[in-house]
Amino acid sequence: MRAPAAGLLARCLHASLMALGLLAAMPSVQAAQVVRWSPGNTPVLAFDTLDGRRFDAAGLMGKVVVANFWAVWCAPCREELPLLSQLATSTQGQPVEYLLVNTGDAPTAMEKMRSRMPANLPSLRLAADAQDFRFSSLPATVVFDTRMRARWVVRGAIDAQAEPLRSLIAALLAEANTNTRAAKPLHTVLLVGN
Repeated sequence: MRAPAAGLLARCLHASLMALGLLAAMPSVQAAQVVRWSPGNTPVLAFDTLDGRRFDAAGLMGKVVVANFWAVWCAPCREELPLLSQLATSTQGQPVEYLLVNTGDAPTAMEKMRSRMPANLPSLRLAADAQDFRFSSLPATVVFDTRMRARWVVRGAIDAQAEPLRSLIAALLAEANTNTRAAKPLHTVLLVGN
């Protein structure tokens, strides 16, 4: 008899909180989902600057690239912007580049939001021809390796410690360091004694 009573109590509490509007105000805690990008179909980084010029991605080769897709209307997107800024500060001096990519808000909405954007992160707009970056939900973050291959998509907002993004970046940096060491030629020195 206790289980039904506990269930009834939980339902009543839930209904009471909903009626008071308190449950709707509580943030939903859902962990970000990490999905491996399908190998072989890395999209072209087709972004425009906020003043309408095409973004040149050539300078990103050799860096881990974190492209965060967001929209003005997306509350979790706005909430994670300071966390991305903190993550960028913590990886300063490492070969990591962060891009904030707006997914199609009107220029007037973008202009209003600009003052709240982290100054240390470049803001871009998704180009009209960038079909590979259409996501069913936001925020979404695509993580590229140092050879500009899309490796992961993080669906949902990162947590206060910037996870799982921080771990993915660390793994790609470690992988790049391993590949760099392996690619260096070995020199053999022959010492001849008297």
